[in-house]
Amino acid sequence: MTEKQLRSLGKTDLLNIMRMQEEEIERLGAENRALSERLAQRALIMEDAGSIAEASLRIGGVMQAAQESASIYLESLRLMQSESKQRIAEKENEANRRAEELLRAAEERAAARETLEKQTVEELWRDFRSRVDQFVRAHTELDDMIRGNPIFAPISPPGDGDAGGKDSDGKDSDTGSDRGGDRGGESGGGEA
Repeated sequence: MTEKQLRSLGKTDLLNIMRMQEEEIERLGAENRALSERLAQRALIMEDAGSIAEASLRIGGVMQAAQESASIYLESLRLMQSESKQRIAEKENEANRRAEELLRAAEERAAARETLEKQTVEELWRDFRSRVDQFVRAHTELDDMIRGNPIFAPISPPGDGDAGGKDSDGKDSDTGSDRGGDRGGESGGGEA
């Protein structure tokens, strides 16, 4: 509309035009606000996109550091396991060596004890034999009876290599009697 046409309009028409202009201004203002909000949202999205990209880079760095830490940790576990196996093997070797030493020492002590026991038995046998000989010599009638009877052959100490405790005649070397023979019956018993 031109200025001339506007002057020819009445007040009502002018008010109508002003109302329409006001509505148009409000509509455009609303549209402007909506577009401004959309623009602001896009700016936020763009800003967020930059933040997200930055965050993903940071997360990527964190993930890489975590991966490196995990690799270092696993390697240290492998190393510790290897060292543990080595220490266990060393402990087993030490225990085996110590067990062998203890076994050798026990065998040596057992051998020494056996030797000592044999010597003690031999000494006791010699002592017993000596006392029996003294007793027999002190009682001449026994000495004559023993010397004249083959049943009373010399008795060897136990363990001197005699087979089963028998002398060369097959008699029991400890008692001087035959296997199962009655010593009392052979010497005349109690009826002399």
